[in-house]
Parts: sequence; structure tokens; C-alpha cells
Amino acid sequence: MQFTYYWPVWAVIIGIIVAVGITLYGYLSVGQSLRRLLRYSLIALRFLAVAILLCCLLAPVIIEKKDVTPISHLSILVDTSRSMQLKDNHAGKTETSRMSQVNQLLLDESSQFLETLESEYKVHLYRFDSVLHQEAITVENFEPKGTLTDIASAIRETAQVWRGQPNAGIVLLTDGAHNASRLSVEDITALNTPIYAIGVGSPQPPKDIQIQNIDVLPIAYTRHETVIRITIAQTGYTTESIRVSLRESGSNRLVDAAMLTFPQDSAEQSVTLDGQQTSKGTQHVVELKLTPETEGNFQYKIILPTLEGELTNANNEKTFSLKVVKAKLNVFYLEGRPRWEYAFLKRTLERDPNIEATFAVLSKKARADSVLARNDGYYPQNLKTELLQFPKTREQLFKYDVLILGDLSAEHLTVSQQQAIVDFVEQRGKAVIFLPSHSALGINGFRDTQLARILPIQIPVNGCQVQEAEFSLALTQAGRFHPMLQLTDNLERNTEIWQNLPALSRVFRGFQLRAGATTLIKKQNGEPVLIFQRVGLGKSLLLTAEGVWNWDFGVNAFKGTTYQTVYPRFWAQVLRWMSQQSDENQIYITTAAPTYAQGETVQINVRAYSHTLQPQNDAEIQLSVTSPSGSTFPLKTRTQATENQTNNTNNYTAQLKVEEKGTYKIRAVGQIGNIPLGEDEIDIHVHPQLIELETPQLNETLLKELTEQTGGVYLTMENAHMLPDKINNVQNPVFVDTERDLWAHPLILITIVGLLGTEWFFRKRIGLV
Repeated sequence: MQFTYYWPVWAVIIGIIVAVGITLYGYLSVGQSLRRLLRYSLIALRFLAVAILLCCLLAPVIIEKKDVTPISHLSILVDTSRSMQLKDNHAGKTETSRMSQVNQLLLDESSQFLETLESEYKVHLYRFDSVLHQEAITVENFEPKGTLTDIASAIRETAQVWRGQPNAGIVLLTDGAHNASRLSVEDITALNTPIYAIGVGSPQPPKDIQIQNIDVLPIAYTRHETVIRITIAQTGYTTESIRVSLRESGSNRLVDAAMLTFPQDSAEQSVTLDGQQTSKGTQHVVELKLTPETEGNFQYKIILPTLEGELTNANNEKTFSLKVVKAKLNVFYLEGRPRWEYAFLKRTLERDPNIEATFAVLSKKARADSVLARNDGYYPQNLKTELLQFPKTREQLFKYDVLILGDLSAEHLTVSQQQAIVDFVEQRGKAVIFLPSHSALGINGFRDTQLARILPIQIPVNGCQVQEAEFSLALTQAGRFHPMLQLTDNLERNTEIWQNLPALSRVFRGFQLRAGATTLIKKQNGEPVLIFQRVGLGKSLLLTAEGVWNWDFGVNAFKGTTYQTVYPRFWAQVLRWMSQQSDENQIYITTAAPTYAQGETVQINVRAYSHTLQPQNDAEIQLSVTSPSGSTFPLKTRTQATENQTNNTNNYTAQLKVEEKGTYKIRAVGQIGNIPLGEDEIDIHVHPQLIELETPQLNETLLKELTEQTGGVYLTMENAHMLPDKINNVQNPVFVDTERDLWAHPLILITIVGLLGTEWFFRKRIGLV
């Protein structure tokens, strides 16, 4: 006991003496004769009452220890990804899905799991998949809807929420199928939060077959066989035979099929996907074939049957896209003399499996008695002395798609041949490519011939000037985005590659561009090097610099084998694009991939050009999307020029999150003011997110490592009821001192009243009142 008010000792003594003196004086001075016992009893009663009152004036209190230890928080994270909907009946465990087992543990009244934990901790219930859903969860059934699982992010975010408060740990109810990010056990351990994992499911691989990969070239050619290689993984099956089918997505028409039998004595091996081990089983490769008949963009699907006892059939079907273009290009290359340009280009075209090239070398300087003179000036093209000449008839010329003219002068071609070439371009919509040479661009070149009509430049009277000096190249704004000049899929890297190409040493200059001609490549000083022009229904392309064959040696700054292919890729893209006879599209839509998984975000890029291939960054782009369910909605585009503070990027972007399974149709319409630029449309296919099914078994290894490193405990669903006893609550008790007043207690008042009342009663009896 302590006193709130501490009086000096002398004051307390004086108070006691005064109280005793007054009491004694009052009773000793009474004239009436009293018995000694009664007198002293009355003095004692009065003295006790005064002493108690005097003590109350000092405000006595009792100091008590009060336990104010805060209750610890306990977070329960429930995995609601799609793998939790699986049933592990293959292992003889249960016919109930994993999610149903969790719901029964948490929500069934007979379980008492939550009630036991809530009696000792402040429990917070969260669900998670690819993200942690931090909204408060009421007692209701969980549904497995998430397409991915991110255990690491869920733990980190939960620990952050209750940081600085007493935390008993995190309870993790999951099958351990972490697949959305990198999981570092060291980072989780650094959170200083114990993890108590309850593994849901069976650690044994289930019976399942799945399509792991489809290997097919993105471009196929009409009337040419295309091989599709399908990698199929299986676990738990022996001697079963399945039919692997290739069908068209829209019509479901069967294109090809093959039988696959799983061998009985096949030793199980580690089945991997994307470089990561998934399970124990076997892999098999099946080849299917198709021969497209028409050009266009098509979608096909590979289908596997559903076997008895199979975990799921969601991974038994996979869709892929295929662009079908015209069969091998027919190219005729006419050269005036053997030279390096001819040797390298001839070799490149011969090695390209998608090009059927015919070569002819015509010399006008053969002696009269030479072999060349007897062959009308044409060189034999192989050891068999095969003699190839310029097509003798217009019909023979018109069967080609692209004509390449090399070191030729006016005298190499007759007037009828020149007119046939003009008609080949203007009327038949074909393409001609002029290679640089003094014969063609000099004083005796094509200036006064029929071919001058289809050249993208006007040759001066005295011919073009020749400059002998090394120079590097740069892409113009039109060339930067042109399909012919994309040497890599990365736009910035493509510009870098062009800047590092081997220098050219000879260029023709002094000409004028024709109206409508577009420069795609230029020198650093702006002089044109590659010029394009539409001529009638066809196309014309002129290269004004010699030495392009040096590009076959690769890029100066990139010595890897990847960049040794710039020369063949350049010519393949030039010939393929020049051969396209359709009208020039001024609006282009592209996406990073033709197929996506549900829930992914599609980056859509739209580029706008004028009829002369000049980038348009002030166009109005209307983008609309038709979903698989048939609903159509607009998408707002943003200009990259505005975001990057650059000009003439002509790139308009939009993002689309695809949630439905099936085909999305994306359509773009562009215009500048009231002038239409045209439209473009592409299809993208969306398939279910199947990564949750790649490793469907319980990942006990990961969960045990998490619990061991963080100081927690790993439990199975069978012994999950032991969790309350396993949680190590290391919260230190907290006590505070509390004061309880005694002077204001009712018993004090009752005692004083009792003492004074008793005194009064006796005084009344003896006549002192």
C-alpha cells in the first residue's frame, strides 16, 4: 500500500496528537461518572474513526501488476489457384478436390480448426493466387480461379501488413505449385516470420498426358508440305495407344493424324518443360504434316484423347497459328558480267529453300570466235554447261515474281525485251530490282531506254557520278519501320545493326528522285542509297551503292553467329516483300505473339504510313476488338511519340487483357483529317492458362524447406489439426503497474459510519447525548 499524498512526519504526529487530545479531553472532562471500560471504549471508537479519516486524507492506494500482453496476429493464406481444383484420386487419397479439403478444414463446424486458433490468436484469413487478395474474407467457400500461383509475393505482402506488431506466423494452405515468379527461400527467411505450411494434395505424379510443345515454322508455303513436331509428355501410362490429331480450328476438319503407343518397358525419366524439371515420366515426339492450298492466316489445333484416370484433359489440346504465303518465289537474275555482287547474291539465293532462282550472265564483249559468242553472249551456269538465257517470250517472263537486273547497259536488252520488262512491272504488278553499276546508271545506261520509265530516279544526261569513298548507312524514317529492313525483331537493335554494317565504298549520285519515290536507306549526309517507288501495278527498287556483298561477313560490332545472317535475311525480306502484289497497306497491326494464355496482357502496335511510306504520327486510329463471345468494344490508342517526346515514330499502342478463351479479332482503321489511310485486321488466339497443370503434384520439397528455414512446421492435411500445438508463440508477457484507491472504497465509509454510530449509540444509552 502507498499514499498518494505524502505529509511530513511531524504533521502526521501532530494530527494524531490533536485527535487523541480532543478525544481524551472530551471524555475525561465529562462530569458524569462512567465506568472505566465504557469510557475507554468510547475513546477507542472515536479515536479509530478519526484515525481512519486522517488516513483517508493521505489517499492510500494499492499497487497491482496488470497483464497487458497484446494478442498475437496469425495470418492464414489459402491458395485459390486452379491447381487446387484437382482431385488426387490417382494416389488413392481422396475423391475430394484439394479446394474442398481446405474448405472442410476451415469452414466445417466439426473441424473446430479455426475456432481453436481464434481462441489464442487474432486470425486473419486471406486468399492468394498470382496476387494476394488483402480484402477481408468472411467465412465462405473458397473457389479456385487463379491462373498462376505466387507464394513468395503472398508471404512478403502479408508480413509487410503486420510488420511491427506481434506476429505468431503465417499459415500456408497450398499444394506448393509456385510458378509466377522466382522464389528465394533466403528472402523469405529474412522476413523473420515463421511459416507453417499445410500441404494439400499428393506428392506422387498423377496419371496425365499433355502437349508440351509444338514446333513449327511460323510461315508455310502453298502446295508445299509443312512438318509439325509435337512433344508429348506422359506419366503413369504404359502400353496405351493414343491418336494425335491435327485439325483446323474453325471447321474442325481433320488434316492429319498419327498413332502413338507408350512402351511398356520404358524407363521413367525427368520430364522437363522450359528448362525446368516437372515430373517423372516419358517424352515422345510425333510428326504431323499439312499441305496448305491457299494463302492467309490460319489456326490449327493439336488434340489428344482423354484417357481413363487422367488428371485433367485441359492440357490435351493446343492451338497454334500459321501464316501461309505463296510458294517459293520465282526470281530471275540477269547479270552483265561475273562480279562479287553476282557471286555472293547467287550463292545466297541458291541456299534459300523458299526461293527458286534462275541466273543468267550476258556479256556484250565476247570475241566473235569465242564460246560466249556461239552462246549469244551467255555464260554456262554449271559444270553441265547448262545455258540459261533471258526469257524469250513474254509468257516465260511473266511466270517470275521478281526480276533482278545487274551490271547491264542499254545494249544488253532489245527494245522488245525492255518493253516486256515494263509490262512485267506496270501491267502484271510484278517487281524489278536494279543493282548498282556504271553500265546501268552511266552515260550509256538506261536513261534513254524503256526501262527509264520504271526507274525510281531520273538519270542525268552525262550519267550518274561515281564517288569512291567508304561510308556508313542510316535508315530513314520510312526505312526504320519498313518490313524489308528489319534485320532483328528489336527496333532499337535493328537501327544499331544497320549503323554497324560493313562500310560501302562506291556510290552513284547526282540523280533526281522521281515523284512518289521514297528513300529507305541513306548515307550519313542524306544521299539516297536504297530507293523504292510504285510503278503502275508493280514495284521498283534501286540500290545505288556497290559492295553490299560485304554484309555477308556479318556485323562489325556483333561477332556472334546470330548476326552472320544479315545478308541472306536482307535479301529474303526484300524479295518476299517486293513480290507481294496486293495494294500497299498504310495501316499495320502487330502483336508480340499470335497466341496468348487467359489473363495475359496483349501489347498492340499500330503503325500508320502515307502512300509514299512516310510515317504518320498525326493519324487518327480507331481500334476495335471483337471477343470470342461476339461482343465488340473500342480500345484507346496512345502515340509513342507523345510518351517518348520524339517525332515521327508513327507507332500507336494499346493494351488488351484477354480473359475469354477463343479468337479475338483486332481491327484498326486510320485516317488523317478526311483522308482515309486504310485498315488492317489480325486474329489472336487465347488458350487456357495451363502452367498450373505442368507440375500438379504436391511440392513437399519446397514447403518443407520454407518451414525449416523460417522456424515453422510442415504438416499434411491428415494432421493439420495438430497445428495449434505446433505454433511457437514466443511473445514476451507485458505487465504494467496499476493503482487502486482505498480511501474511496465503500467499506471505508461503512467502517467510519459504523464506528461513529456505535459511539453515538452508547452515548445515547448513558445519557451523554
